[in-house]
Amino acid sequence: MTPQAITDKDIADLSPGKFRNLVRQGKWKDVTTNACRGYAQTNLVIVPRSLAFEFLLFCTRNPKPCPVIEVTDTGVFQPKFSAPDADLRTDFSKYRVFKDGELIDEPADIIQYWDENLVAFLLGCSTNFESSLRDANVNFRYIGDNNTNIECVPAGRFHGTMIVSTRVFKSSHDAVRAVQITSRNLAAHGPPVYIGKNPDHIGIKDIYHPDSFSPPEHIRPIEPNEIIMCWACGVTPQIVAINSKISFMITHCPGHMFVTDKLSEELAVF
Repeated sequence: MTPQAITDKDIADLSPGKFRNLVRQGKWKDVTTNACRGYAQTNLVIVPRSLAFEFLLFCTRNPKPCPVIEVTDTGVFQPKFSAPDADLRTDFSKYRVFKDGELIDEPADIIQYWDENLVAFLLGCSTNFESSLRDANVNFRYIGDNNTNIECVPAGRFHGTMIVSTRVFKSSHDAVRAVQITSRNLAAHGPPVYIGKNPDHIGIKDIYHPDSFSPPEHIRPIEPNEIIMCWACGVTPQIVAINSKISFMITHCPGHMFVTDKLSEELAVF
């Protein structure tokens, strides 16, 4: 099966193990938005052991953008809780490598960067609650990921502002249902951090031009009756790495997530 022959429908119906195998073989290089319907996806942060406690403390102080699903032992690249047969060095379709606060590479795997001194963090992802919203017939559309002026609580060398994922909802009923559904899923960022009509209040300069990740289709103008809602986003550690000039960090590339063996609903009550 060639990359051109694989469709969103194909990956939606795959088991997590089979999908990760496609990624590992280089047969899927695109975003994972529609992969493995019903299964939880995660963000990734890898740091040296010397930074691991400070980053864990940062996550503890900022649970909305950084809900911790799993932390590996030093030098271990198999996530024993989330997907024991996976390999965090190869099972994301695209990575980012930061050094001294600069993005230096976006490789398809990180084998060349891996060493026995690294600790990996898997963080919850808003993809996990989107399926729940759709199952509940909540009418919404995803706009993109945006920088904000919301300051994270610093921890050691880690400091910076929050990234949010932005969606618009057709009615107040849809917005209320979204708050109800996401509030029970703290492992996928929990309830929104902003609800309203003026996202410039949290520092979003241009909602039609997302900063970190955007949907492939053209963003339709927001209608007068639509409600804007923003959730804390797991891309936040990447802007933190830049702001803090962290010596070394590996992350996923936005949209290129890790598909776990856990159902989203399992983590909703985790």
